[in-house]
Amino acid sequence: MACDPRIICFQHCCPKNIFCKNVPETCPICQMYITKYIVDPFVVPYPYINAAHQSTSIVVRPSQGDFLNDYHSANDLHIGITNSEGIVFEYDKEGIIINDWSKWINCIALTIVPSCWEDHWNETLKIMLKDSKWKSENYDENSMNCFNFVLEFIYNLQYMGMTFISKECMCNKLILPKIQEAIKYNSLFKKLQINKCFVL
Repeated sequence: MACDPRIICFQHCCPKNIFCKNVPETCPICQMYITKYIVDPFVVPYPYINAAHQSTSIVVRPSQGDFLNDYHSANDLHIGITNSEGIVFEYDKEGIIINDWSKWINCIALTIVPSCWEDHWNETLKIMLKDSKWKSENYDENSMNCFNFVLEFIYNLQYMGMTFISKECMCNKLILPKIQEAIKYNSLFKKLQINKCFVL
């Protein structure tokens, strides 16, 4: 299960966000005892999920390690697809891999269709899995990889004209915004490993 470290955010004496793991008794900005807030404490949304709990989605994780502890923007990413039951389908040098769930417990999920498209999503995936092009011997690190698999799936899905002319285009428009959110969260997480509070 994805493990949320529970980062808390609040505002006390001014419109600056105070991030912490536990709300302190005194404000780190004004040093006054906290009796009321400008913004009440809330838990910052955790950007990672267990793919098994995220049906009908595109899922992304680092090729090595996990997002929260190991990821840097220069690291390679791996991408897969979950069906309506949360089963993960991915393509790599071993060919199609089904439900290697232990590697997908802290990933980013992208929901790109409404629930009424669930059946069509599953059927599109089934048809792709029968295509011999996704055999292990056809794998190529640059020209026939997990991103090609997902790119073709999105093209075959034909949802609201959503297609991307290249893997780079798909990454920039679909994946990068979510990765940027995750990197901001990671930065807060690392700061709070060193300090009890962080003001932004």
